[in-house]
Amino acid sequence: MREIIDEMRRMIDESEGGALVTITRTQGSTYRREGAKMLCLKSGAMIGSISGGCLESDAYEISLEVVERNEPQIVFYDTSAEDENVWGLGLGCNGSVEVLIEPMAWWRSGEGRILFGQMMGRVDKGDRCALVTLLVKDGERLTGLRRMIVDPDGKTTGALGSLGLDSAAARRAQTIVTDETVRPSRKVTIDLDTSAYEIFVDALLPPTRLLVAGGGHDAIPMVKFAREMGLVVTLIDSRPKFATHDRFPGADQIVCAQPEEFAQRVSLEGRPAVILMNHHYLKDRAVLGQLLTSPLELTYIGALGPRVRTEKMISDLREQGLTLVEEKVRAVRTPVGLDVGADSPEEIAVSVLSELLAVKNKRSGLPLRERNKAIHQAA
Repeated sequence: MREIIDEMRRMIDESEGGALVTITRTQGSTYRREGAKMLCLKSGAMIGSISGGCLESDAYEISLEVVERNEPQIVFYDTSAEDENVWGLGLGCNGSVEVLIEPMAWWRSGEGRILFGQMMGRVDKGDRCALVTLLVKDGERLTGLRRMIVDPDGKTTGALGSLGLDSAAARRAQTIVTDETVRPSRKVTIDLDTSAYEIFVDALLPPTRLLVAGGGHDAIPMVKFAREMGLVVTLIDSRPKFATHDRFPGADQIVCAQPEEFAQRVSLEGRPAVILMNHHYLKDRAVLGQLLTSPLELTYIGALGPRVRTEKMISDLREQGLTLVEEKVRAVRTPVGLDVGADSPEEIAVSVLSELLAVKNKRSGLPLRERNKAIHQAA
């Protein structure tokens, strides 16, 4: 999602061209889910994806027509065919995908620029919101786009066409954007008076912030892979020669600070994830003490090194008279990462980031073949 946002910031200032493709509904087994996006650039390039590679080319060809007509289009793909070719390919994915393909020209309009600015303001601050798009009325697809933004408190920006519809859509969107237990983005139907409206509620969730404490050699792939996963990465190290953008070109922020200054120099707001990898006992202990005494929630705390090392750090902190948040103490992941036999810095980064992802998404980290229910929870 981050690469989509960054590219849209650039594309919105271009004079013409480009299209945005968004999955609005899925059924059965599909590679991507509702809310997944792809940008089709005028140059022929594509940013993001809506499948494992089987739908992108066709969607791009349709996007050329959408841009030329300056009119959005809803396209349905059935990938479940086993005995026939789909666009020349026997996909057999046992699912279907509906996508909205819209010209970037809408986002360059006065209304579009206002909503984009409002959305980016929320995303940049780490706030959740929902972009609600009216797609169909009484079975008829609309030729234009009507949109509004809904905040978790129900506040709205923009309009769908009537006060009644706006109010009903805002209530549905507010429920969706505040519920973290179900798939966030989804298409819903609203029956109002004598009409039926289909709207797409696109939940925009702030990316997870990752604080990497320690700029050693093994932090290089950790920062690189985390950034490619879409995390907002801050690298913190007390050594000026290590805390550099040349060493960590993918980091969103680099802070050169002593470990005792960690909580003062780096914000713990917004439930960030933290990985301790200073490879220095006193430095890691100083940072861990600030994490375990803070009242602010954290998505993940991982500490490199053996379990006994981390347990000793916690014991030392108690002996210093610090009052630790016991829930956080129990949440510390040590040894850090999933048991995949990781050895090299790159493998360790994959192991740790996989565990972080599992914790963030409240998953077990077990092989999917051992999961006896659907991978994705239905909306």
